[in-house]
Amino acid sequence: MKRTSLVTVAAVALALGFGAAAARAGGEKCATAHTQADYQRMAEKMAAKGWLGIETEKDAQGRYAVASIAPDSPAARAGFQVGDVLVALDGIALGDEKSKEKLHAAKKALGPGKSVRYTVARAGAERTLTATLAPVPREVLAQWMGEHVLDHTSVQVASTN
Repeated sequence: MKRTSLVTVAAVALALGFGAAAARAGGEKCATAHTQADYQRMAEKMAAKGWLGIETEKDAQGRYAVASIAPDSPAARAGFQVGDVLVALDGIALGDEKSKEKLHAAKKALGPGKSVRYTVARAGAERTLTATLAPVPREVLAQWMGEHVLDHTSVQVASTN
């Protein structure tokens, strides 16, 4: 399985500090350097999605399995377990090409305080877990922002695997 890479908060701070130069350095995805206002909009957009508190990894079949659960997160309180395979979000099948637009619309409506139902496969059975999304913790938002910035650079960063 391929594990989602993590970036330490220190690396994130460094990446954000050099954000404009980094965007110019490897900016295949970015036509121009990000400005402070761009970072503000990016942070607001990411924070508006809400936070569940899981990290996933793709298995050999292309399904997403829960790799880790943040302590005291909405996912932990809802009963998610490492190894759960995500099957559906609010009744919309994940990984089904036909439901792509419905899934996009459902994800767009999510945010802090919103309730979300995941169907997961665990030990040969499916179960539904309901969680209320939380505001994105500062360190998580820093990680997400840093990963975005690093995606636009040509700097080689070691994976945690």
